[in-house]
Amino acid sequence: PECTSTTASIEVPGLQVIENYLTQAQEEVLMAILTGPQAPWAPNQRNMSQTGDVKRKVQHYGYVFDYKTADVLRDRTEPGHSDCPPMPAMSGELTENGLEEDAKTGKGWEALAGVVEKTRQYKFDPKESVSYPNLNQLTINHYKPGEGIGSHVDTPSAFGGGLISISLNGGIVMEFRKVDSPSTKKLVYLPPRSVVLMSGPARYEWEHMIVTRRTDCHNGQVLPRKLRVSLTLRTALTLEGAPLPLVESNMFPPSWGSQSGGDQGDSNDTTTAALTTPATERDHVHAVYDAIATQWHHTRGKRGVLWPGATQFLQRLPKGSVVADVGCGDGKYFPAVWEAGSYVIGTDISRPLLETAFGVAGEHTKPNTNERNPNIPETRQVSAHREGLRDRPAVAVADCMHVPLRTSSVDAAICIAVMHHLSTPERRVRCIEELVRIVQPGGTINIQAWAMEQEQNSRRRFAAPDVFVPFNAQPKYLEKVEWNKGKNQTSDQEPPASESKPPEEKGNSVEEQKSVAELYSEQYTKADYDERKGLVVFQRYC
Repeated sequence: PECTSTTASIEVPGLQVIENYLTQAQEEVLMAILTGPQAPWAPNQRNMSQTGDVKRKVQHYGYVFDYKTADVLRDRTEPGHSDCPPMPAMSGELTENGLEEDAKTGKGWEALAGVVEKTRQYKFDPKESVSYPNLNQLTINHYKPGEGIGSHVDTPSAFGGGLISISLNGGIVMEFRKVDSPSTKKLVYLPPRSVVLMSGPARYEWEHMIVTRRTDCHNGQVLPRKLRVSLTLRTALTLEGAPLPLVESNMFPPSWGSQSGGDQGDSNDTTTAALTTPATERDHVHAVYDAIATQWHHTRGKRGVLWPGATQFLQRLPKGSVVADVGCGDGKYFPAVWEAGSYVIGTDISRPLLETAFGVAGEHTKPNTNERNPNIPETRQVSAHREGLRDRPAVAVADCMHVPLRTSSVDAAICIAVMHHLSTPERRVRCIEELVRIVQPGGTINIQAWAMEQEQNSRRRFAAPDVFVPFNAQPKYLEKVEWNKGKNQTSDQEPPASESKPPEEKGNSVEEQKSVAELYSEQYTKADYDERKGLVVFQRYC
């Protein structure tokens, strides 16, 4: 790609780039909520030339920008796609310390409100006291590596004079071309956490674009693109040219239009809501664990990775206790239950995970002997007289909203690393109620889940309470899929991957030039392709 240094001498009046506009904590919490489970992505729209859909994902706040007409939809009550979430509202006065505290404590909506208000108040030209206090529209753009946007000038009649964009997570080279002299161009690198202002000539006399490619060149260095999320802030105008009214709310997740009115209903409605599996859980919990079950068991269960608090709880139970393991996954806590002298009944929503809970005959002993296999972790080993329990564990496919056990039928229950996969308070309460129901009076329950607050040396850090956590899947562990058919259909057919053939046998079709991981990512719903690592990336709701 052409380097920014080749156009270093070109000046674009009204163009200003400010680096480190946000702190790292602010960037992290904004990424967490704006790409997380509650992000209100807009439906796909046609672009202004009507040549196809807008490829990148977008979110609109305040007012919708209609790509088909290249205009702002001023009437928020108009049926169709004119409705969108409100702008985030401040609940108090803006201070830098307060904004940073919101970011560090995972208050993403408050942090977003603070960043918007900071941008309204920011003096882009202190000498002239230039600021943009009427910013009332926000568009979030989600650029995967290789995605871009065509050359354009934001519609002058739709938006006021200052166009502001904040970059999160990944940097990008933006190209500017003079409208009346297209051969005159300027390449500008926008680093992560920076803000760019286009005002005056930069706003009206220069088009801007992001070229569709996977790398950029800045000051002689080739930079691979990463996922980039941009926050574009504008002042939406009435047909007479005045700022439209500010529509804002301090509620998160934001509700609007038909979502925001009406009675919240009685307790029966709450129960019904708890029993209905949200799409977030179906797509980003159930479907993900079904897909990654083999690798999950290989990297977690087989290594005997257990949470200490859970094993200590099991060891303190009276011998002969019957334990319900709700959300047992691959049954990695079963050996700890058996060795404590208790019995376990496991349930999980994922049948593929449960299937990995069954032991393979002879895998725990040396070949042709009764000696323990030294490659099996201590936490997965059981005494010889309990080996039969491993081969035929008591398991059932079941939702933790409906545990298939009689009331007061077990002495104890464990629910480990389940609660953070439930996406609403009602469903978390329902799960706890089910645990209480099945455990007899005087019994004990142990519930453990990920916490947002982590120790300083923890490998796991969360920027907000409800986020997506990536799982990097190796194609060799994924169930083979049937190519050129619908998502998630399976068969025994091998993928037509280019690297599986010798160079002389490789074809020229687009499909044959794709890697195994890329082909798999196209077949699994909600999965992405990590080109640099050659992995299929699933997003887990946590």
